[in-house]
Amino acid sequence: MQVVLFEDSMVPDISPLTDLTPMQSIVVGGAKQFERIDRWMGVRTRWLVREGFEGKVPGDRRPDFGDPALLINARLSSPEPIPKIRDLELGEALVSEGQVMAARTRSLDYDDWKQLVKGDAGAFRIRPCDSHLISSPWDVSPTAVIMRLSQDLMELSPSPGRVPGEARILGKYPISFPEELDLLGPVTVDAREGPVIIGEGVQIEPYAYLKGPLYLGPRTVVVTGSRVAGSYIGMQGRIGGEITTSVISDFSNKYHLGFLGHSYVGRWVNIGAGSITSNLKNTYGEIKVGGSPTGLSKVGAFIGDHAKLSIGTLTYAGVRVGPASHLHGLVHEDVPPFTIYARSLGWGLFELDLESAIRTYRRMAPRRGVDPDPVEEQLLRRLFHETEPLRRSKGVKKGRLVVR
Repeated sequence: MQVVLFEDSMVPDISPLTDLTPMQSIVVGGAKQFERIDRWMGVRTRWLVREGFEGKVPGDRRPDFGDPALLINARLSSPEPIPKIRDLELGEALVSEGQVMAARTRSLDYDDWKQLVKGDAGAFRIRPCDSHLISSPWDVSPTAVIMRLSQDLMELSPSPGRVPGEARILGKYPISFPEELDLLGPVTVDAREGPVIIGEGVQIEPYAYLKGPLYLGPRTVVVTGSRVAGSYIGMQGRIGGEITTSVISDFSNKYHLGFLGHSYVGRWVNIGAGSITSNLKNTYGEIKVGGSPTGLSKVGAFIGDHAKLSIGTLTYAGVRVGPASHLHGLVHEDVPPFTIYARSLGWGLFELDLESAIRTYRRMAPRRGVDPDPVEEQLLRRLFHETEPLRRSKGVKKGRLVVR
């Protein structure tokens, strides 16, 4: 029976993380969602995504309509409900807090799926379940980073590999060194609090400090003097300065000195030199995101795909940065997609030209050794038009920003 991960109507609430990326590809804990659930279920899952995101589904992950299916909500946060999901009988649905967690059907039907997307399991016999689904960006980071990163990395059963002579090892958690590793000088790998997994082709410059739990994706570069702790770094990242308790997705840069903490950084992001994310109030009190309580005292920034932070950008705790936005100066509020934000410099808020965002992507992709993806460009165009009313409501001006 095919196992199908489906996006439901709550996925947009995880914005800006999901504005351009299916929930199946969001990094939760120590891996992307589909990788985690594939491992839990022991199968290669299929995907059902929101309208417009079909091009993001790999060909061998497209479901077969008309065939039996076990459907699992792509917002599943932990493996605890998996035994109950496996035990579902045909025609049953597992429901938690009024939200469909999973359902088993004799024939995958388009209409039944659309009802599940809306949270309606009326066509199924209900089995209650007391488990949490991801419902906000802070459920992903920092919550899942803190609660799930170490456990997920341990489940990968990393092979230790040869310990390079230039590496000083601390602690007893597993450390995985790949065969293809470019270690340019002395480095400290601290596994006292969690495992450290280093992907193939990673380059680590001298005097870096790597503290577990930590995942460094393939072909990532860690520059001299970096401190990277308790984080997930995607493939082909460029990492420098101090990073803690954060996710940096594929193809993104934080190359220079600065601080990133308790944050989520999307794909194709560039964070300029000296940029800092605040992750703690002076009062040590609860941080709210968009006025919503998080129950957390440490929350950084949520930075959408293709965003660019200029040199010396400072973001307040809990700020959400829309995809393809350009930030300058002090950022103390949420930023809509495709916005040049420079309020603290007296320049105001201007709309980023759509074609400029696409040209930037076309320049950045070859620098990572990949071709620009027409589907990515299509989603950028779609998001630009969908979010125009939001920019108008926030006072974002049309026209070219001229710095005087």
